[in-house]
Amino acid sequence: MSQQNDSTEAKRLDDTDATLAAEEVRAYLRRNPDLLANDPDLIAALIPPSQSTGRNVVDMQHFMIGRLQNHVRMLRDIQSDLIEASSLNSLAREQVHAATLKLLDARSFEHMIEYTTSPDGLARLLGIRAATLCIETATGVSGIGIRGVRVLEPGGVDRILGAGERCKLVPHVRGSRGLYGNMADEVHSEALVRLDFSPASPPGLLALGGFEPDQFHPDQAVDLLEFLADVVERCVRQWLDLPPAR
Repeated sequence: MSQQNDSTEAKRLDDTDATLAAEEVRAYLRRNPDLLANDPDLIAALIPPSQSTGRNVVDMQHFMIGRLQNHVRMLRDIQSDLIEASSLNSLAREQVHAATLKLLDARSFEHMIEYTTSPDGLARLLGIRAATLCIETATGVSGIGIRGVRVLEPGGVDRILGAGERCKLVPHVRGSRGLYGNMADEVHSEALVRLDFSPASPPGLLALGGFEPDQFHPDQAVDLLEFLADVVERCVRQWLDLPPAR
């Protein structure tokens, strides 16, 4: 009889402790209403009711399903963005590789310059409006075409890119006539990259002008742009028999 009383008393104490614990949990959740919203792992560990069982019972299943649906939609959006970015990167890589082969196939220095700067050459292959080669001069003359190359004043590359900078991607621009000539009005974004031909020659600039305002923007990777610039540098050095830049 004593053992039965002890068991009953222990059960009563356990029930009391459980009730106190439940009340403490409810009080804590009331003080911290955002806890479940900010803790998906906790929500995942809960066992929700299959449906509402009364006016004061929250349908956690509905809440959890809603959160999971939002999470799935977010993952699908991310997946779609990744697939699109991967496709665009693949296309850009193929375009730059094709441009590299064209530059290497040039029959002369003049032919290489013509292909690089012609609207029907590099620009068409890359799907942009204009491609321009620029070089600084020691005489301060600017805006004069020499064999299809546009001339910048001394320090012009640093002025355009920033001192010591290699690349610059700019959306929503009004094309400069000093860079793009009569095609400037159709340039609405641009990719600019420094060209270091040789210690024996002044620096240059490769300017790519895009049709669309966001065709080039700072969030894009610049590895393909730098690779293309490296190819142009090497082609110029080979044709003009210049020493390596570095």
